[in-house]
Amino acid sequence: MKPRTTALLPARPPWGRILLLVALGVCTWALLLAWFGGAETLRAMAAAEGLWLAAALLLHYSSFAVRGHRWSLLLKLLGYPLSFLNATGLLVAGWFLSALLPARAGDFARIGVLRLGGRTHSPTPVAVGMGSIVLERALDMAAIVALGALFGGAVLRTEAPGWLLASYAVALGVLAALAGGLLLAPAATGWLRRWSQAIFWQKTVDFAGQLAASLQILARQPRQAAVIVGESLAIWLSDAIVVWLVLRSVGANYSFEQSAFVALTVDVLSSIPLTPGGIGQSEAAYVAMFALLPTVPAANLGAAILLVRAIHYWSFLVFSGVVTAATGFGELLQRVRLESVSPPAAASGAASGAASGASQGSPGPSA
Repeated sequence: MKPRTTALLPARPPWGRILLLVALGVCTWALLLAWFGGAETLRAMAAAEGLWLAAALLLHYSSFAVRGHRWSLLLKLLGYPLSFLNATGLLVAGWFLSALLPARAGDFARIGVLRLGGRTHSPTPVAVGMGSIVLERALDMAAIVALGALFGGAVLRTEAPGWLLASYAVALGVLAALAGGLLLAPAATGWLRRWSQAIFWQKTVDFAGQLAASLQILARQPRQAAVIVGESLAIWLSDAIVVWLVLRSVGANYSFEQSAFVALTVDVLSSIPLTPGGIGQSEAAYVAMFALLPTVPAANLGAAILLVRAIHYWSFLVFSGVVTAATGFGELLQRVRLESVSPPAAASGAASGAASGASQGSPGPSA
């Protein structure tokens, strides 16, 4: 049964939170400017070569089209297809919300929008929506760790500091725990189901079983899995190229291997954002990583870090906000906020159908 829907409220931009983010960003920029030389850093930014920056900006934005296509493929494999344009638009809207709130709140909003359904797609069980996003995150982490280790081995060889090795070890541990959980899921759900016949407990176990079935879909579809893995590698390789292009634009001539190592390790260190959009956290990670490499003029390095963050966060914050408002996803996100959704209850009615659809790889209701 669908929960009661509350009437939509007029969409209003969260100006207070946006002003708070701007203030936090100004403080971060002020600290970085003071650290890297102030006026000299600003002059280095102004003198950056526009062609390199334009290429970096275009590549960064293009990677979100690849992300949208990847998510669309995952949902299709799970039996609840969403068109490429709608998947990309919802992904960008979710990114906008994550940029305003910590802990990737936009991912939960995407799950809620899928659950609501509409003219573009049929209602998607919460476990299936959550499974698609957990798969996204697992693929991202695997690609980042693999590429980061590859470039890190070429750059540092045996000289990596302990804290850096520990960061990669934690990421590998998370991936190993996820893989182990998927292997044990069938036996675990059967065992847990026998604990109690209470309706809520059975619905919770159904939800867990459906989530596990969603996460196992790539193992049953190797051809599509190869495409999705390839797209994941392309997404994060493009992130490394963006950093390299920005460094080139300001005359900080690090090699591509060094640039890629820094970019990917910053992604590892920022994988759990402690602040909205990782403001301050990502900048600090860049400073720490560049400290491991040969030095370049401080003003050039400071300019590069500020320009990378301007592309990665500030420009895309504006763009994603415009997309969210123009496409109507803002009202959908508000509707999600106003509805009370219980994941186990939402998943109970469709657990068996979605799990069987995912196991056969057959498409669900047409988008």
